[in-house]
Amino acid sequence: MTIPGRQLDWTRVRPKARALLRFLAAHGGRPVHREVILSGLWPELPVRSGIRSLHVGVSTLRAFLEPGVRRGESTFLRRDGESYWLALPPAALCDVRSFEEAVAAWRRRVGTGQRSAEAAALRAALAQYAGDLLPEDGPAEWVVAERDRYRTSAAEAAATLAALELEAGHLATAVAAARRGLEIDGFRDDAWRVLAEAHQRAGDAAAAARTRSAYGRVLRTLGVSGPAWAA
Repeated sequence: MTIPGRQLDWTRVRPKARALLRFLAAHGGRPVHREVILSGLWPELPVRSGIRSLHVGVSTLRAFLEPGVRRGESTFLRRDGESYWLALPPAALCDVRSFEEAVAAWRRRVGTGQRSAEAAALRAALAQYAGDLLPEDGPAEWVVAERDRYRTSAAEAAATLAALELEAGHLATAVAAARRGLEIDGFRDDAWRVLAEAHQRAGDAAAAARTRSAYGRVLRTLGVSGPAWAA
């Protein structure tokens, strides 16, 4: 997070307050109900103690982000009833929000026949996905579900883009998209299938055979047999 004209020294902020900001940022500027925040960040505390910790965290962040701001006048951390959110200005760049908007744009075009628009939206989504969400939070329970959701969505976007590129005859970009999908999730059958097919159509039978063999090894680690195309 950057604020024009200011250098943010996060070492001055306690870890739990930093976690609160990351929690709200991970929701892309959407309001998050107090109960969701408490269950994610302070699950071990009684409700009253959790609410007190939440209020302290919010006050700490407001004072850090907007020194001297008066109560109720924060432009960054907002509250509406029992919900809080990170208020992003129109010009703000947020990879989570941009990723979700691009995925939503793709889903709106599915079935419309607008293949090039679908592909463009998927490329935009993948451009925003830099890897697992908030790796610095490790296996923290609150982030695992969100991390898995974004990973699954990104892998689907890559595999779908690969299929669209293959359909359009763009073999090199189909290979690249399929590989990106497998980097994100190495168990996606559709990405493996497109990768093998793209190599085959490009006249690289050896690469296609290696792809099928690699997928076979992946499946054997799961104790399952491969589909016919991977034989």
